[in-house]
Amino acid sequence: MNKYRKAYILGIGGTGMSSIAKYLSQSGLSVGGYDQRRSYITNTLEQDEISIDFQVEDIVYKKDTLYIFSTAFDISKTNLGIHSKKSNILSRPDFLEELTKDKYVIGVTGTHGKTSTTALIAHIFHYNNENVSYIYGGVTSFSGIGGHYGINNKILVLEADEAFGTFKSLHIDDLLVTNIDEDHLDYYKTYEKLFHAFQAVIENTKNNVVLNLDNSELEQMQLSKKVFHYSSSEKSDITLREGAAISHKGVEFLVETSMIGKHFKSNIAGAILIAYLNGISIQDSLLAIKHFPGVRRRSEFIGIAAGVNVYDDYAHHPTEIEATITSLKNHITGKLFVVFQPHRYTRTLQHIDRFKTSLQKADESIVVDIYPSGEAPIPGVSSKNLDGENIKYIKSMRAVPSYLINRVSSGDTILTIGAGDITLLGPQVLKYLDEKK
Repeated sequence: MNKYRKAYILGIGGTGMSSIAKYLSQSGLSVGGYDQRRSYITNTLEQDEISIDFQVEDIVYKKDTLYIFSTAFDISKTNLGIHSKKSNILSRPDFLEELTKDKYVIGVTGTHGKTSTTALIAHIFHYNNENVSYIYGGVTSFSGIGGHYGINNKILVLEADEAFGTFKSLHIDDLLVTNIDEDHLDYYKTYEKLFHAFQAVIENTKNNVVLNLDNSELEQMQLSKKVFHYSSSEKSDITLREGAAISHKGVEFLVETSMIGKHFKSNIAGAILIAYLNGISIQDSLLAIKHFPGVRRRSEFIGIAAGVNVYDDYAHHPTEIEATITSLKNHITGKLFVVFQPHRYTRTLQHIDRFKTSLQKADESIVVDIYPSGEAPIPGVSSKNLDGENIKYIKSMRAVPSYLINRVSSGDTILTIGAGDITLLGPQVLKYLDEKK
């Protein structure tokens, strides 16, 4: 890959692809890309002098350019289709496989929490003057889009995604696994295959493996290699104690952070342990964590109007949704109103009952139409299926603000949640609330 001085990223507006674009741009390549629509991410990339096309006809094949496409992107419908077998056209998993061959890779995987944990590890290293490279699918206020080509480019902190089997081909030296839960069964077909994929990646890791043993799936996994672990058990290398405390080898430490929820505390413990195994003391990690601003769209505070707080979160799996709602309810005093946009028809079909249970943890939930993320509709699968006790179906997001402003009162909280374009709703709700005052 080092022979290319230009790169073109297809699906560049996605969080995973944009981080690769930023990494390659900082490495010295001239980077461009294509996406279907403008967004916060494409605007940010353009400010960094990364040129972006929005018409598929503008995608042109050139021999001197490295093309990288998202797994969800169909290149057969572009001018690259007839060149798809050329060595300079790579899928995201193939690119990451090549990239990780000559790096010391600290990988983070798991069904939930991997983006936040990867960002946290990268922040810990940088706060402690270790300018490592990193690639993760999120946006933070300390680094913007989650891609960075470090001065010490021999170390790469990488979000190792299980979707489409991406993590199976990576060359990983140290691995942190946050948890395993049922997801991406449209690809894996059965939970057993998903579980064994995680198991294989763990077994293939060259050096240190760190597991969250509060996750029953990881706690029960039979492995042939020694692992380090964090959990609420006293037997763990890092123990999560009551409140804001953790302990290591009998010594207790106080965690100071702005992040909300037990799941974030668990992620913090894992990040501290992997950093410790790479030579960063627990005290130095804790100081970095104190100044970690969090990842965009992870219980992110959007604003307040008419006394109503508005938050936004990327959660799109029932476990994540329940954890986010529970954490936020413990943090607020008034009622919690949730607006959920399901992500993909396959996931909605698989988890319909669990979504209902999770959403009923809020005082009132609204569901809008499914964000397809490139999937074709499945007959009979609709957000209407979620309508029920304390859950109201509203077809269009545009109708939600006018409905909400007549339901909420000063002191209440609104949470928009989902992996699609639901993130655009929060500012609109704030505008309606301001006009109501």
